Amino acid sequence: MRILLVDLMSGPGPAGEAPGWADGTDSVLRVTRPSELSWTCVDVQPDAVVIHVDTAGTYDTLVVRSLRGEHIHTPVSVLAEAADGESVARALDSGADDVVPAPVSVVEMRARLRALIRRPAAWEPDELASGPLAVDLLEHRAQAHGREIGLTPVQFRLLVALMRNAGRTLTRDQLRDSVWDPAARLGSNVVDQAVSGLRTRLDEHGVRHHLRTIRGVGYRLEAPRPGSRRENRAA
Repeated sequence: MRILLVDLMSGPGPAGEAPGWADGTDSVLRVTRPSELSWTCVDVQPDAVVIHVDTAGTYDTLVVRSLRGEHIHTPVSVLAEAADGESVARALDSGADDVVPAPVSVVEMRARLRALIRRPAAWEPDELASGPLAVDLLEHRAQAHGREIGLTPVQFRLLVALMRNAGRTLTRDQLRDSVWDPAARLGSNVVDQAVSGLRTRLDEHGVRHHLRTIRGVGYRLEAPRPGSRRENRAA
């Protein structure tokens, strides 16, 4: 099995060592930055994600919500050192597929992962499009009017989050959870600064007007109406 392991334990973990519940047939890749989990899922196409956390229903919920917000439906198992009924419910309600109390035997953990993997997989698009904008998730490339846009990793993730929710207003908190590491300490205006940088890039390609500020709420990416003069504007 190909498994992505996200270690959210408060203490230092055994870097480079295989987790105790894995065996020699597993391919386990540690994800050190939770904010990169969705992109790693697209690149690696794992069978499952395991999130190791001190207590279920805490930081794991932020990671899972971010993953599901990016429309990544890879099965997620939360391996928790501590869990009760309420914490398990929080983890499952956030989008996790299973919560496993630790320690767990190799036999049980692998059986649980096999059960998750047997579930029908949800189709994940490799490309997104909205008006003149297009992104290739596998190649990590963005285009406007067929011309490539040079974006930073944060700008690219921001554009993807907006395109996946085209026509919907996303709050700053929703964008922060989708684009940045949930555990990172961020400035109060980090989202506004990133949006400003993205707008500058889009403006260079004639599509800045698609990204709208919704005062007091957040931001929305709007596809132009068919036949509008702005839609047909060349970059």
